[in-house]
Amino acid sequence: MTCVPPDLRRSERTLALARSVDRGYDAAAPIAVAEIGPSLFFLADFVRCVQSPCEIDFLSIGGDAGARRFLTDLSRPVDGRDLLVVCDRIDDLDRMRCLLGAMRERGPRSLALVTHEPISREDALALGDVTILGEHAS
Repeated sequence: MTCVPPDLRRSERTLALARSVDRGYDAAAPIAVAEIGPSLFFLADFVRCVQSPCEIDFLSIGGDAGARRFLTDLSRPVDGRDLLVVCDRIDDLDRMRCLLGAMRERGPRSLALVTHEPISREDALALGDVTILGEHAS
């Protein structure tokens, strides 16, 4: 068995996720949204691999599970647009549910989650009605 360096595995997954955007959003120019923080590095790698037109935007969420609020919000409306929420990994399922719920309320044409680390089927179900690009972990 050959060992694949972690950076190469990461690059392969990032490229595969980008190709799924190229296939699914051919002429739509989706908006890739990331929370300010560690996801920015994955977002940069990801959008460099996307060959279709793609815009980016950022936000940040503060507060605890009982009182989440946007510290920094998106710079443009997303109603009627395809929206990709991009994150490296989901560390806080409640925080991600809050973010996805807030994005759904803004009326995007479609909403998809792009995450470097695959998520379990249980976590995917907990996130509700959202397309998750890439395969699920078992």
